[in-house]
This record gives sequence, structure tokens and C-alpha cells, in this order.
Amino acid sequence: MKENGKREEIRETERGEGSRHFVGFYHYGVILTYVSVIAGVVGIALSVSVNPFWGVVCLLISGLCDAFDGAVASTRKNRTPSDRLFGSQIDSLSDLVAFGVAPVFIGFGLGMNEWYYLPLFAVFVLCALIRLAYYNVTEETREEGKRVAFEGLPVTNVAVALPVFYLIATMFTDISPLAVKLIMVAGYAIIGFLFVFRFRMPKAGVRGLLIAISIVTVLVISLALIKVYGAQVPLISHPVLQFMRGGTYC
Repeated sequence: MKENGKREEIRETERGEGSRHFVGFYHYGVILTYVSVIAGVVGIALSVSVNPFWGVVCLLISGLCDAFDGAVASTRKNRTPSDRLFGSQIDSLSDLVAFGVAPVFIGFGLGMNEWYYLPLFAVFVLCALIRLAYYNVTEETREEGKRVAFEGLPVTNVAVALPVFYLIATMFTDISPLAVKLIMVAGYAIIGFLFVFRFRMPKAGVRGLLIAISIVTVLVISLALIKVYGAQVPLISHPVLQFMRGGTYC
């Protein structure tokens, strides 16, 4: 009996106190993280096969999930060390997919599929990977207490930054496809550089989170209006864009 009890204890330890029948943890504390990575995968597929607009929408969804996953997880009581460690690991892996890999396919959907864009995309993903790994290391070595600032741009900020570049780029769709690509190239290059550039970025509190949500909401509305209104009225009919094109507006 004692031997059987010991074997069961070993099984519990190997299982990491997670699910009895499946590897991993399945509870509401990690559901937003799972939704985030699912949105990233869906965004990859839609960016390439349908329209990069939907990839941007999925990126925004991932950003919203990431904004609240930590707060939701912290509401669970009596979390075990294995549960906490799993949460931090799965969050980092999810971020790599949703904010490192998925954004690249938005560029693919915009026509950036020539070979000379591949180094840019590879470096962007690599910078995101390095940033996430560095954050994990600093979390392990950091003293107790709440983090008040980050070193470098957190990878999750791409959920706000890249849609801004996409919004600007799509304004030039009817003027110059090359301009669209150049704007997105600048976006990927700047964001990737800030991932690994050492600077101090204050951690946003509740107020900062509300501001970020407001920005995301405005971006979603703006993108939706461009998607609907832009399909009905040619963008080149705007007087400013007519002037940029070298034509006249009456």
C-alpha cells in the first residue's frame, strides 16, 4: 500500500499538479493566453489567404487578451508553484506566436513576399525572441516586488504599434503600392530595433492600460471605416491625395 501511495505521489509530481488526463493546465487563469495564441494563428491564416486587415484585427485581439491575462490569473487563489511557472512559460511562448510570428504575415498579405523582405522578417522575429528570453531571465533574477519599468520595448506593444503603421500604409494603397511596402518596412525595422535597444520604459498601470485600450478601440474603428468606406469611395478622390498624385481636384 505504501509503495502504491508513493508511486501515485511520483505521478502527481511528474504531472506538475496539472490536469489528471492531459499534459498542461486548463483553467480560467490561462484561457486568455490560449485565446491570444489562437487569434495569432487565425491571423496568420487570414492575412495570407483572405486579407491582412483581418490579421491586424486578430493582432489587436491578442493584445487585448495579453492586457488582461495577468490580472485574470492573479484572481486564482492557492496557485501552486507549478501553476505559476506554467503560466509564465505559456505566456512567453504565446507572445512569440501572437506578437513575433503573426505580425510578419500581415506584411506577406500586403504583398511583401519577395525574397529581399525575408531578412527583415527573420530579424524581426529574432528580436522578438531575444526580447522575450531576456525578459524571462530578468524575471528570474529580479528581487521581490512589482516591476516598475521594462528594458526595451515589450513585445506585446506591437499590437498597438504595427496597426498604426498599417493604418498609415493603407492610406497610400491607391497612390503607390511601393509606398505601402516602404512604410511597413519602416514599421518592422523600428519596432524590431526597439525590442532589443536598451532603454527604460515605465510599466503602464491601470491608467496606461485604459489608454492602450482606448487606442486599440480607435484603431479598430478606423480600420473598419477604411475597410468599408474605402471599398466604396476611391481613396484617390481625396483632395490632398489628388495633389500628392499630381492631379487636380474639382
